[in-house]
Amino acid sequence: MSFFSDISAIQNIVYIFSSILFISGIKMLGKEDTAVRGNFLSASAMFIAVAVTIINVVNPVIVLIGVSIGAVIGSLIALRVKMTSIPEMVALFNGFGGGASGAIAYVELSNSSLPFNDYFVAIFSMVIGMFTFSGSLVAVMKLRGKLNNFSSKFANIFSVFLPVIIFIPAVLEMDNFVIEFIILVALITGIIRVAVIGGADMPVVIAFLNSLSGIAAMSAGFIVNSIILIVAGALVGASGIILTLLMCAAMNRTLLDVLKGGFGNTTINNEYEKDPISTSPEDVAIQLSYAESVVIVPGYGMAVAQAQAAVKELTNTLKDKNIEVKFAIHPVAGRMPGHMNVLLAEVDIDYEDMFTLEDINSDFSSTDVVLVLGANDVVNPLARTDEDSPIYGMPILDVDLARQVIVIKRSMSPGYAGIANPLFINDNAKMLFTDAKEGLENIIKSFELV
Repeated sequence: MSFFSDISAIQNIVYIFSSILFISGIKMLGKEDTAVRGNFLSASAMFIAVAVTIINVVNPVIVLIGVSIGAVIGSLIALRVKMTSIPEMVALFNGFGGGASGAIAYVELSNSSLPFNDYFVAIFSMVIGMFTFSGSLVAVMKLRGKLNNFSSKFANIFSVFLPVIIFIPAVLEMDNFVIEFIILVALITGIIRVAVIGGADMPVVIAFLNSLSGIAAMSAGFIVNSIILIVAGALVGASGIILTLLMCAAMNRTLLDVLKGGFGNTTINNEYEKDPISTSPEDVAIQLSYAESVVIVPGYGMAVAQAQAAVKELTNTLKDKNIEVKFAIHPVAGRMPGHMNVLLAEVDIDYEDMFTLEDINSDFSSTDVVLVLGANDVVNPLARTDEDSPIYGMPILDVDLARQVIVIKRSMSPGYAGIANPLFINDNAKMLFTDAKEGLENIIKSFELV
């Protein structure tokens, strides 16, 4: 057996070992208390896989330089990014992952000796990878509020003709012009397809693009005969699509409905029968002081205001008064899966105090005060009562069943669904019209007067 054969055998053994670490790491990510170790384990698996791959490449120095540059840039971004910007970072990393897979496919397609059975796999990987790349960049801009929605009708028409636009040239004689044309169409499609989807659907979109980046990587792995790329891509693709479907179920909408876009572009029934009951930080402090149980519902308003530190301070203040504090986390609150959990974890909120929709809903009827921080559609009771509502059937947090609800919100503006929320005018609800961070800080100061 030659030296290089020995190296290849060792590589395959290491790849299998890395795959086991990947699977173990992903499993550990399913629980809060093991998530950090799971992330470290998965990162270690990737490091090992990359290291052993470099050994058997033609120009290991060049590859090592590229890996080092990427590692430095990634580390700087990860260290400097604010927790409120994590959705943008995740979307950006999804995009670069898809782009890398597309680049691999492009190089292989440019190789005239590519076997026929790998030909269409390479096209598929390139299209999905480039779609993911451009779509993720658009997702970043939409998350940052830099891009408005495109016409969903135009996007849907374009998508119908996409297979024809791509695969007719693909069955012809392949040359650089055809390859670059397919790349251009895939990039444009990614831009248009994601641009029609509103910001509130970004949790689903990010999960879906993550899945696509894994599928592109897996396909690229088949082309270059890389075991680790196939396994890692398959894991990312499978876990991403499972998460996507779970997020869709949390909104009672299909993935197709999300991708069609246009949801919430039209304001519906945005009138209230009466004015809401306004309150003040002083009154809120008094109500909280006399409560035995408090449930806090974080929403996107908390993320925008960067109010998580104030939430932690309020939580400590309440617990010092022997008041029970829980957090109700809706699965689609925020702009990415687990967005609220990440923000609360940043300020060391105990995981034991965070409850999912299924675990907390039965507690609201016996809760003294619910504090809603910038959430809207996820607490709208029309999802239970109005069959004509676009959010009817969507699982919500039943905060309206609590004895008292305090909503901290800038205005009475509707949520992404574009419909009024009758919770705001309920007899047991009061509105504190202010920025979430400012409102919480003023409530905390008011405790000194109670």
